[in-house]
Amino acid sequence: MSQSIINDAHRINQITGRPMSECEQQAQQIAKLCREMKSRIVEFYFIKKDGSVRQAFGTLQDEVILPHIKSESNREPRPDVVTYFDTVAQSFRSFRKENFKSFVA
Repeated sequence: MSQSIINDAHRINQITGRPMSECEQQAQQIAKLCREMKSRIVEFYFIKKDGSVRQAFGTLQDEVILPHIKSESNREPRPDVVTYFDTVAQSFRSFRKENFKSFVA
């Protein structure tokens, strides 16, 4: 298990209080989601701030996202969120890692 997955699992555990085994499994699924999004559009689900479940279709494919990236962007990456390109809204979106539910393989 990579150090980033372990760090994510600890962060999820601290926020949610869920058992570490569940947090590790969730962190592994998030890492897998990000790998999948690098090669295709992925359907996935997460919990929104209002508590409702959101269905999303996202990607991290270079050919899709590069035309939408502003070169002057100076945002620092945040380890607590997953940023993706929403193919329905045609815009970048993000969700907190502890709110991730599942994705369609």
